[in-house]
Amino acid sequence: MSQSTTIETIVGEPEVLEDARRIEITDELIALADGVEHDPAWIRLKESATALHAMQVKDGSVPAEADRAPAGALVDAIIESVASLAPRFPHEAAYLEALQADFRRWKAEGLGVPDFLDSLVEFQPQLHRVDRLRHLVVFPMTTQNGSSDRHVEALVVETIWPEFIAHLEAGDYGNKLFVSLRLVDFTPGYDTNSAVLFPETVAMREIPQFTWGRSSRTARPPGTAGWCARHPRSPSSTCRPTPRRCSRTSPWPSARS
Repeated sequence: MSQSTTIETIVGEPEVLEDARRIEITDELIALADGVEHDPAWIRLKESATALHAMQVKDGSVPAEADRAPAGALVDAIIESVASLAPRFPHEAAYLEALQADFRRWKAEGLGVPDFLDSLVEFQPQLHRVDRLRHLVVFPMTTQNGSSDRHVEALVVETIWPEFIAHLEAGDYGNKLFVSLRLVDFTPGYDTNSAVLFPETVAMREIPQFTWGRSSRTARPPGTAGWCARHPRSPSSTCRPTPRRCSRTSPWPSARS
């Protein structure tokens, strides 16, 4: 079932940003996703997304008539896998529901150029900055290392938020739109030592209003990815909760439902 989403620019500084989608993160909730990379539903999701790559052309569509039926079956498998995995990610309930709706619409409209704006604006990992908390991430997006080819990619990422970062962020380095993520498992497009997760790479029907931010890696360890955003009223700043500089030049949308 599709849903409507209202997109707004954040009013006020990032430090006072609140969102109704925040839930209490407990050790029990964190434990739900432990070992999810071995879950048969995740393995099926990753395999289905990878198989779909061969049928997608540069813009992410599946144009060949002969590929439509098998591609549709792969999309169904992705939807079923996301539904099976969703109980392990209760903090992502709104995103995973919108994600399934976007995949259903994409298939119903003939697997043309994908549009995942609704699920994109629901993906807000910065709302739950708790160390070891995992996220399921699935989008049709351009792949890494400068490629402009768009594929459905799937990732499991884990929040890196140790106590010393929490203390820094609570003081002079505050920015409630920043979070650091570790890549746990992923489809082939993320098989690289320089992985990034940028919203502008996701296929969407229009450019929304957004806050601004991007993580620009310089020498991060393999398997890590930064995530930061800034309020439009902050024209020049850097994400400084980590020793590595995080330049802000690209958009990340903010949504309120």
